[in-house]
Amino acid sequence: MPRKKLPNRRGHVTQRVKIGGVRTLYLSVDDDVMPNEIFLRIRGETGSEKTVCYDVIARLISLALQEGVSIEDIAERMQGTRAEPAGPVTGDARIKMCDSTIDYIGRHLLVAYAGRDDLAHVKREST
Repeated sequence: MPRKKLPNRRGHVTQRVKIGGVRTLYLSVDDDVMPNEIFLRIRGETGSEKTVCYDVIARLISLALQEGVSIEDIAERMQGTRAEPAGPVTGDARIKMCDSTIDYIGRHLLVAYAGRDDLAHVKREST
């Protein structure tokens, strides 16, 4: 299957969260029913190895999505990863705790795009 071609202009939704009271993460996902591209930015660590690693993780996730790998296959491998910082999440209406930044990213993708409400700490409001 050929890699999915993305349009030159596309919108994104950005979720800003603070993890464990110390790391600010910006998780941007193209505004689509199912994501094809994500961007990760951690504040305050410009040029650091961590910043580069998160950029590479985002590129690999985006490439996998464009090649047809499901969001569930990707995010389930991230969710549950343990590392510091961990703990309370502020800025996300549905996810309030995580075991690491990678765990948060996986959990966010599963809750927001794969309907995994069982992983949310706050249940979706009825409409």
